[in-house]
Amino acid sequence: MKYIYLLILMCCFFPSSAQTFTETGKTYPVNMEGDKCVINGFTAFNGLSDEKIYANTLLWAVENICPKLREGLTDIDVPNKTFNCEFTLGSSAESGLNNTYYVKATFRVADGKLLYNLHDVMIESTVLVMKKVTPLEKLTPEKRAAHKKTIDDFVKSESSMLNNLFDFITTYKLAPITHWNDIAISRPVEGMNEDECRIAFGKPQSIIESNGETQWMYTSSFYLFFKNGKVKTIIK
Repeated sequence: MKYIYLLILMCCFFPSSAQTFTETGKTYPVNMEGDKCVINGFTAFNGLSDEKIYANTLLWAVENICPKLREGLTDIDVPNKTFNCEFTLGSSAESGLNNTYYVKATFRVADGKLLYNLHDVMIESTVLVMKKVTPLEKLTPEKRAAHKKTIDDFVKSESSMLNNLFDFITTYKLAPITHWNDIAISRPVEGMNEDECRIAFGKPQSIIESNGETQWMYTSSFYLFFKNGKVKTIIK
């Protein structure tokens, strides 16, 4: 009895840590909506506000999808907490394939959930006996082993990406977002923090630190200068 009581106490004071989305290895299958292949669903984030979920999703997209600035992100609607994006994925390392997947996606946040919809997937592959770039809907996995292998590879790649996004949302310590109105119209203002600037303007082309000040260059005519992590001077 004492041993059981001790185990209960240990469980109370030393709870087992939850696995990350990546560690669980969850996959997100392809579904059919009419004649279109999509990957859609939602993930709930208990204890996180819609604002934080949305900000972290945008920040992750800037860092992991955009090749520079905010390229690839469109229709950013701050009041309704939605945005669209386009990105590319490669084959999973263990697949033995060398495919490129071109994907469009819509993300929306509501009621503590991130709703995602990946669609209009195009495949560039040397092994598909079709056009060089093929819509996912054209594949016939029930008839061709190569097609099934390609779809399985895509599911593995997009699932890895989504799990990475979900982990970022739950773990990243976001700086307070207090300039949403300015972010919504991509307007730089003094006092913005670095997270706000990345969400509003994307990746800077260069970052230089000198004499306690940090300079971000976005274009040859747009610079931000930070002091103690906040915008002090704007050149635009």
